[in-house]
Amino acid sequence: MSRSPAHPRILIAALLIALASAALWVRARRAGERPLVLSGSIEARDVEVGSLVGGRVLSVRVAEGATVAAGDTLVTLEPDLINLQIDEQAAAIAQARANLARAEKGPRSEQVARARIDADAAETDRKRLEPLLAAGTIGQRDYDASAVRAATTRQTLVELERGTRSEEIDAARAAVAGQEGRLAYLERQRAETVVRAPVAGVIESMELRPGDLVPANQPVALLLEPDQLWVRVFVPEPKLGLVRIGMAARVTVDTFARREFAGSVVEIRHEAEYTPRNIQTLDQRAEQVFGVKIAIDPAPELRPGMAALVRLVS
Repeated sequence: MSRSPAHPRILIAALLIALASAALWVRARRAGERPLVLSGSIEARDVEVGSLVGGRVLSVRVAEGATVAAGDTLVTLEPDLINLQIDEQAAAIAQARANLARAEKGPRSEQVARARIDADAAETDRKRLEPLLAAGTIGQRDYDASAVRAATTRQTLVELERGTRSEEIDAARAAVAGQEGRLAYLERQRAETVVRAPVAGVIESMELRPGDLVPANQPVALLLEPDQLWVRVFVPEPKLGLVRIGMAARVTVDTFARREFAGSVVEIRHEAEYTPRNIQTLDQRAEQVFGVKIAIDPAPELRPGMAALVRLVS
């Protein structure tokens, strides 16, 4: 008895249906994994450049929009007053160093010799008055004064022969160090009268003119770093799981619509934001977003303020 051909046909049909279902599932999955496209605007890191000291502006070396390199002079302040203080401090250091040298060398030989002569003379006078005191020719007060002078001159000689005490030398060294530290502080202040660019960039704002008064610790210019470009975008909470630190990104701007600029995710904020700010219903949870920062590889064509589209690539 021959087998019916219907059974193989059923198996083939079932296999075709399974393959078709798998293809549809893969297509749906790929459709669900389409890259996120988000909008934002290009920003650049800025640096507020200023001086630790105040003063009157002597010269302005750059204008708004100028490109500067790290170390370029932007503004100079009048250094006259600080120069006078530095000159005075240099004289104080010279005096302190002279005192230290004198303490280290100790008393001069001439001082010691003179002190020995004074001590010998005072002792001779004391001895000469001893028999006069015994004979009653002079009073006790006169003899006591002579004895005190002999003892004092003898002690002075001993001190000079021993030389300067180590504590006095240490104090003299400390005085020199203190004066030198004061000079270094003043020289650092003088260096602050020349305001230099800490990094390469573009002068975004510069409103000073010669003669203007600048307070201490206040910015005098705003410097943009064109090599430090980034875009802040906001990812809806349901899509946040698709974003990770280090994830590649492609950035496009209207000016170069057919060109993509490379970037990567460098920051994901830990706190969410809402639009509107206060959620009133459960349906509005879909409007909860997280800020994501996209760093853009250096590109001279890009400028801060450009509208940008960011495509995150998994």
